[in-house]
Amino acid sequence: MRKWIFLCAIAVAFASCDNNKFTIRGNVADAEGQVLYLETLATDGKAILDSVKLDKKGAFEFKQAAPQYPEFYQLRLNESVVHFAIDSTETLSFSAKAADFANGYELSGSDECVKMRIVADESAKLKRRINDLSQAISTQSDQVETLRAQAVADLEAYKKKMLDLVLENPASATAYYIVFQEINGDKIFTPYDLSDRRLIAAVATGFDVRYPDSPRSKQLKDMTLAAIAAQRAAQQKVPEIEAQAASFLEVELYDLRGRKQTLSQAVNANRLVLLDFTSYQTDYSPAYNMKLAELYKKYNSKGLEIFQISIDTDEQAWKVAADNLPWICVRDPQSLYSHNVSMYNVTSLPTCFVIDRNEGILKRIEKADEIERAVQSRL
Repeated sequence: MRKWIFLCAIAVAFASCDNNKFTIRGNVADAEGQVLYLETLATDGKAILDSVKLDKKGAFEFKQAAPQYPEFYQLRLNESVVHFAIDSTETLSFSAKAADFANGYELSGSDECVKMRIVADESAKLKRRINDLSQAISTQSDQVETLRAQAVADLEAYKKKMLDLVLENPASATAYYIVFQEINGDKIFTPYDLSDRRLIAAVATGFDVRYPDSPRSKQLKDMTLAAIAAQRAAQQKVPEIEAQAASFLEVELYDLRGRKQTLSQAVNANRLVLLDFTSYQTDYSPAYNMKLAELYKKYNSKGLEIFQISIDTDEQAWKVAADNLPWICVRDPQSLYSHNVSMYNVTSLPTCFVIDRNEGILKRIEKADEIERAVQSRL
């Protein structure tokens, strides 16, 4: 009798442990011999939780401790990943083919995961659209304004869809997932944009109310407050910048080494600055930069600096192309829908502006052959 009671107690203990876990199981077809990983996506980085070498059937099952707050995970097969969220002891069912793992999968068992799939699909569509429009610049450089307007419209349509999802439940895993969507490594929603910050603040408030002790609540709150503080600090510096040169608008972007470069600093340190908007992925770029290199060699010692802004979407391609250039090279991650492009009314590439330290913008130039004449007349 005692033995039976002891065995029952063990069974109850095991059942209790299993009840505190979430499960994801399923099948990956045509993946024999490949390793499937289950990874956690914590705020401080990702880590492998479990893995399995798939056999001919491709069946798998992972069990992990249920999180205290909504958490994010991914299934990874080679370089392809599928994201999902867990907030209790769900059991998810997954199926896919190895060849189309990240796009052709089926995932059921959680309404939140279904919504996250919608977000992932919409984000992928936007990324393809923006990349297509950016690529079009290389063959239609005279249509930059039209292409940028199309990109802005596509971005706004996407943001409207995402806002509708966030407003359904700002404290949901889907809402958090929306905040951190990216295009080519750049966040779609940034707390430094006032309209974006409203959405991010709504999610931060939702998480703070429902999950006040969650690391993700702190992350959202810190991100929002840091942006507000940076904006206030920038506003305090505006009079100083305007006093330095009233006839040009400030640009703050990061160079190849991750250092912040500001146009006002370049103007104050040199007699003349050539502010240049360009794209390294265009056909004209190699020959154009060779002309600038000749100009820089000839006039840099006389007080000329070049502040070159790339609107390339491919950050790595930009880094490779700009690595050996001797002037200030920065990249605007907003590309076609850049605030800086709008601010300077850039409608074709390349476009540059000659800026004098004392007089501000002297000339707008859209033809490369006119640059040296404009520079030479001031140095």
